[in-house]
Amino acid sequence: MKSSMVEMLELDYEVVSEKIEEFIRNYVRILKKEGVIVGLSGGLDSSTVATLSVRALGPDRVFGLIMPERDSEPQNIRDAKRLASSLKIEYDVIDLTPILRKMGIYDILPDSIVKNKKLFIEKLREAYRVSVFEHKAVDLPIVDPNSFTGDYSFTLRDKTSEIEMIDIKSGRRGYCFTFPKVRLRSIMLYYHACLRKLLVAGTITKSEYVTSTYDEHGDGACEIAPLKNLYKTQVRQLAHHLKLPKYILNKPSTPDLILGSLITDEALIGMDYLKLDSILCCLERGMQTHEIVEKLEVEESVVRRVQNTLTMANYRRQMPFAPSI
Repeated sequence: MKSSMVEMLELDYEVVSEKIEEFIRNYVRILKKEGVIVGLSGGLDSSTVATLSVRALGPDRVFGLIMPERDSEPQNIRDAKRLASSLKIEYDVIDLTPILRKMGIYDILPDSIVKNKKLFIEKLREAYRVSVFEHKAVDLPIVDPNSFTGDYSFTLRDKTSEIEMIDIKSGRRGYCFTFPKVRLRSIMLYYHACLRKLLVAGTITKSEYVTSTYDEHGDGACEIAPLKNLYKTQVRQLAHHLKLPKYILNKPSTPDLILGSLITDEALIGMDYLKLDSILCCLERGMQTHEIVEKLEVEESVVRRVQNTLTMANYRRQMPFAPSI
């Protein structure tokens, strides 16, 4: 099964890198910018975009913006700085914590709870065990909404505070906690792009775009998207071709919104990217469900969940909705 998946997603990455580099150069010229700005997270996608941008334009025309906040994984920040230094690009670090605290974001999950990592991880694991593996509670992108039953909640407690994550089914509080973070990153990127007359280079991949597992006003907000036509598995192979450092290549993808080393993209979607990307690739080629099941040796229910996700993703990408006049 795995060999079939890898073979299906294989590309000539030298050709791919050349095409993307030419694409970056062209749009910097067409839009009359001085270069590009990349939000550096210390992860695979942003590191790949930054590397391709340097290859396309040279280090003096690429600027990196690192935007940590209270819940960022410290290692990710160190890796982002390390990558920027290795690429010899100028970068800045802007702490988003004061703005997010002023907005009241951290009142949803106070410091006293988040800092009690043992308790927090234990409760998150309970939530994930229900949501990802039983496909019942949390409105995760790859989970079939029709399989939800009942209401679920859990309460985090320590000696000084208590917070109840109510209505996990709709994820209201979780959404309120996360979306300002990704959108604030976008605002900062555009502000600094405007100051320096730079093009905002996004990091969204095809896996995220077609399943709509991104925020159109957050990580999806950009002027060019160099990786948008590559599945996440292909981005990782491209990164190997570009010889990105091992501390980037070996790191799992994560939104880094809280406990980044635990809450990975693959935990949220309920399967690894190789399986997801292979199913997406089969669907893109027009294969029927039974053909995908046979070729990839995956459960039919998994393929159905991905198909349902694509239907909902296509609907979300039509927003904002407007009336016919």
